[in-house]
Amino acid sequence: MNPEFSYNFDPYVPLLDPDSFSDPAFYRELEKIGYRQVLLGGTGSAGLVDVIRSIKKETNLSVVLYPAGPDSVCPADVILMPDVMNSNSHFARPFGSGSVATAMNILKQDLPFLPIAYMILGNSTARWYFDAFLLPSPKIILGYAMYARMVGYRYLALDYEDPTISISDKLIAALREIPDLHLVVSDEFSPASAAAALALGVQTAITPSDIFEDASDPLALAAEFYDRLLRNI
Repeated sequence: MNPEFSYNFDPYVPLLDPDSFSDPAFYRELEKIGYRQVLLGGTGSAGLVDVIRSIKKETNLSVVLYPAGPDSVCPADVILMPDVMNSNSHFARPFGSGSVATAMNILKQDLPFLPIAYMILGNSTARWYFDAFLLPSPKIILGYAMYARMVGYRYLALDYEDPTISISDKLIAALREIPDLHLVVSDEFSPASAAAALALGVQTAITPSDIFEDASDPLALAAEFYDRLLRNI
């Protein structure tokens, strides 16, 4: 296992729940649109192995896996290890029971992985699920991020999935001053707001699965994101 494994994320990657998007035809269409990467994760994991296997069999998409826990770990192009830096939960926080069990399962299967310093900034479902405490100021968020980089994290993910908060351009600018730290932001973006976030300095924008689950035409929405964010890379 190579601890220096790295992965080149595209500027935009959709998160898709395999319980809602299990048909390989959907992923074939994403590839036809032009997508190169998908991120799979969510509460559902019963059919995860079969979904990933079918995607890899029928497309050339790179599959990034965000496991909900150790039971969700299965072969993919890369497995994320998102340590929730501001979690009170013994399961989700760094060196928590869930984090350690997930890491051991990744190691046992000899899978490529990326440790992610993950901070939940809004009053969202993720905050409830991971028992996260809100960080009181941008200065404290920056301190957490600097500490994460000092102890070895090279990927930082900020979860902004709360309609009452906005992405801070000053915070993004300060975080981009930290050397060798890839900045990922998750939010319920539209194509336009995702483009604005990338213009601020966010390196990878992530959308949650529910924006596609709620869309009348998920593939048409995926095409809009691609045209706005990925067509010219």
